[in-house]
Amino acid sequence: MRIALFGVMVAVAVGLSCGAWAAGDGPLGNKHATAGIDCVGCHQERPPRTLVPTGVCTACHGAYAVLAGKTEKKHPNPHASHQGELPCESCHHAHGPSADHCAQCHDFGFTVP
Repeated sequence: MRIALFGVMVAVAVGLSCGAWAAGDGPLGNKHATAGIDCVGCHQERPPRTLVPTGVCTACHGAYAVLAGKTEKKHPNPHASHQGELPCESCHHAHGPSADHCAQCHDFGFTVP
């Protein structure tokens, strides 16, 4: 019974957070909601249970070479990392504050959307 109740609670919480995100309340929610993209536009399953694969992000935003071109004026270029092609969720989070992955070792002062 506890497991079933927990499952229902998780489904409701995910549903509520997905609804808030789609309405533009999440950290990246405004940009995606404005573009008409809801939860199923990125997540592969309903309710969402896993992180969005990088391939889903690059399908819309472009491959790493394209992203590096878009951010080429930043020095250093966050999309031309010496660590290679990191998963997008290393920095960008739709449901919480984004993070500067590079700041684990460097102090570049990146602002991450």
